Amino acid sequence: MSDWIDDILESEPISNSQIAIIEGLLTGVPYEPDELKDIENGMLHLSYQEAYELIVKLKIDYIPKDPREQFKKMFRYGN
Repeated sequence: MSDWIDDILESEPISNSQIAIIEGLLTGVPYEPDELKDIENGMLHLSYQEAYELIVKLKIDYIPKDPREQFKKMFRYGN
C-alpha cells in the first residue's frame, strides 16, 4: 500500500530547486562526459520522484573538493 503523498508526487514534474541541485552536483561527480550530457538533456523530463532519486545517487557519487570532506566521506561510506 503506497502513501497518498507518493501518489501525488509521482506525477509531479521536476521542481526548479531540484534542477539547481542536480546542476550543482554534476560539477563534482566522476561520470563520463556522455553520461553527464544525457543527464542534462533528460533532466526536464523527470518526475519529482525520479529527480529525488537522481539527487540521492549524485550526492553519493559526489567528490567534495575539500580534502577533509573527502576523508570524511571515504570514512563514512568505507571507500
